[in-house]
Amino acid sequence: MPVLAKSKPVSNSATAPAPIQVKTKTYEETLPNGLKVIIREDHRAPVAMTQIWYKVGSTDETGDELGLSHALEHMMFKGTSKVPGEELSRISGKFGGSTNAFTSNNYTGYYQLYPAQYVPLALELEADRMQNLQLRQQDFEPEMRVIMEERRQRTDDNPKALAYEKFRWMAYPTSPLRQPTIGHMKNLEGLKLDSLKRWYQKWYTPNNATLIIVGDVDPQKTIYDVRRYFGDMPRRATPVRPDVSEFQHIGERQMDVSVPVQIPALYLAWNVDSLQSADNPDKAYALALLQSVLDGGLSARFETRLIREQRILASVSCNYDLFNRGSSLFTITAIPEQGVTLEQARAAILAEVEKLKTDPITPTELERVKTSYLAELVYSQDSIEGQAQLIGMLESANLSYKIIDALPQKLNQLSVPYMQQIAQQYLVSDNLSTMYLRVAGDKTQAKSAPNAQNPVQAASQPATSATKNPVSSTSTGSNP
Repeated sequence: MPVLAKSKPVSNSATAPAPIQVKTKTYEETLPNGLKVIIREDHRAPVAMTQIWYKVGSTDETGDELGLSHALEHMMFKGTSKVPGEELSRISGKFGGSTNAFTSNNYTGYYQLYPAQYVPLALELEADRMQNLQLRQQDFEPEMRVIMEERRQRTDDNPKALAYEKFRWMAYPTSPLRQPTIGHMKNLEGLKLDSLKRWYQKWYTPNNATLIIVGDVDPQKTIYDVRRYFGDMPRRATPVRPDVSEFQHIGERQMDVSVPVQIPALYLAWNVDSLQSADNPDKAYALALLQSVLDGGLSARFETRLIREQRILASVSCNYDLFNRGSSLFTITAIPEQGVTLEQARAAILAEVEKLKTDPITPTELERVKTSYLAELVYSQDSIEGQAQLIGMLESANLSYKIIDALPQKLNQLSVPYMQQIAQQYLVSDNLSTMYLRVAGDKTQAKSAPNAQNPVQAASQPATSATKNPVSSTSTGSNP
């Protein structure tokens, strides 16, 4: 991706020490059939979690069959010839375990949590449904009705979620990352059982999966059990996955939506690279720190300046998926204070974004941001489920879980001039999508805010609590 014209390369080196180290004890092996196995010891409690991640999701689907991956995820709980019907859930409950699943744009995952001595049982059940799933019409039809109802409750009957689904289509104009994981209702009504059978045969093979086991386990004994249950499975060729990278600098986009909500909201998103798609990984690391400068706790710029000092926003959230497969979005979601228009809120936010490019980030601020970012990452891995999730996301994006151990050093080497150069490259209008989510019937729009470029200094009411993240349709799970 080109840097700004005539700009000179800036060194990304810095000398401040990294405050936090992330060290783990992990065993890794790839079976001859291609199944990648990652086992992490965590002996704090006598439990263990197994997760199996398949590299397939809504980005692999075509427009007329959206929702295939999620529908198959539901059907994976409908039994095999060995464990028919609802027996998997019954067995899980009998031995003190729990099981569930999730689907996203780029992966589909299944997990089982058991007392540690029952890990072989979890492996046997998972291996069985990898190759022996029974897909029957009498199970398919009622399950599709369940999925349609899920679509209604989560999206169609939720004006904010439905608007955000439209926003992703605008923010990802050329990438299949825009496609809703659950599919549209028209897709669900047209899905056929034969399509699910074909999808299962295409993607559910050991060479397209990563098996992750975290907990109170002995790696040598556990890998023996893995080989026992998965080792004899044949590998199959899988289709070439579509390119999910977004074209850059295609022009600014805006959407104005009026829906029956109580509170207006503002959505901003810049098309940016992830760690997987960036030509230089430091660019993605810099974006992660820039996100934390804006919204990394109570001392971050948005919270300090726009909520407490200027009282322009009631709430604001900034998000960036460093580990996404393909392109990513640098998003800001905000709710303005009472008496502040969406246009004024947008102007204030963009003013703070522009300051990232010109105003120095002090050494104290940078050190606080790095510490906060790493601390949040460490805390997210406090549970065995959190550890397995992070490993799975990285491996499914064709990134190594070992990145986490090197992350403190990678962040530590970033300099302020380099971060500003990255802000100048990515956070520009050519990459920007904006959605104004207005209350239906509210006539307060741009014409009532003549000073939108000069945001108001204060609003009449104090900040109120609000949601941190927009409702997203990028991930959905089963509840068998």
